Amino acid sequence: MAKAIRNIVVVGPGAVGGTTAGMLFRKGYDVTLVCKYPEVAAKIRDEGIRIHGLGKDLQVKIPATASLKELKGTFDLVLLATKATDMAETAREVLPLLHEQSKVVSMQNGIMEEELSGIVGRERTVGCVVGFGATMEAYGSIELTSHGDMWLGYMDRDPDPQLEEISEILGEVTTTHTVKRILPTRYAKLIINSCTSTLGVITGMELGQLLKKKQARKLFVQVGLEAIRVADAMGLQVPPYGGRIHFRTILNSPGPVRHLAIRIIGIRYKRMKSTNLQSLERGGVTEIEYLNGYIVDRGISLDIQTPVNQKLLEMVREIENKERPITPNNLEEIKYGISSMVPVDAS
Repeated sequence: MAKAIRNIVVVGPGAVGGTTAGMLFRKGYDVTLVCKYPEVAAKIRDEGIRIHGLGKDLQVKIPATASLKELKGTFDLVLLATKATDMAETAREVLPLLHEQSKVVSMQNGIMEEELSGIVGRERTVGCVVGFGATMEAYGSIELTSHGDMWLGYMDRDPDPQLEEISEILGEVTTTHTVKRILPTRYAKLIINSCTSTLGVITGMELGQLLKKKQARKLFVQVGLEAIRVADAMGLQVPPYGGRIHFRTILNSPGPVRHLAIRIIGIRYKRMKSTNLQSLERGGVTEIEYLNGYIVDRGISLDIQTPVNQKLLEMVREIENKERPITPNNLEEIKYGISSMVPVDAS
């Protein structure tokens, strides 16, 4: 069968987009990276992106542009690696670059497929869960911090040859799988992000140090419990994240076993730094509305109480508005603010 994908656009030069564009271009794919800022595009064209860590150290010069409007013709594959807050606007700008068989892949955190399909069409929409960890040290410099796979899927149908081809392409970045429906896998990633990335925002800590704290592990449990209750009400069978993190097993284990399992997550991903924290440090906003905010909104619609997620949502909004500092002390405020509303394991 002839290959359907000949040219690729990656939108977003951050940790995920920069790594993906760099790896694919190095493997010989026709890749253009869209960077938003002219000076960033020029730097990546002239000096390249450095990707290092986990045994890799490479410098890749990539064709780059500051705007989708500068591109001509149509593209077979568009990889949206923007922040969730920018996805809809970017998808609308992508429309003139699509032909009937083009595929648009959402690589954001959160669950974006329904919104994306309303813009580019259901047949073109592909969801992607990104499992590897990376930190953008500066534009043009990315540190890989943890290994992880990727998962691809459609909203409401099984994989087809074109999806398998996309999986083969992204397999040049990391091991990539296709799944029958993307929403359950998306929700599994949403849970882990809501448990870890959000706690990283309010504390300013990398995951290894964060999950050494007993209070952080207790909050991990509470966020996960609320998220699973919402998933049950939605009728979702949430798979283990990455095939390794079995939420129900962890949450239903005795206290000491539960805490040990969460500590192991912290050890495995010790260098992982919240992407939302990175955004705040660069003067941007978080994706909190698409993470804990999603759990809260779905909980409201399904009459499921989610007070811990609600409290974290409020805290991050306050941090974005500069009404609250980023400090580990925020963990203790949640403990005293809502412990009477939700049972917290005392172990």
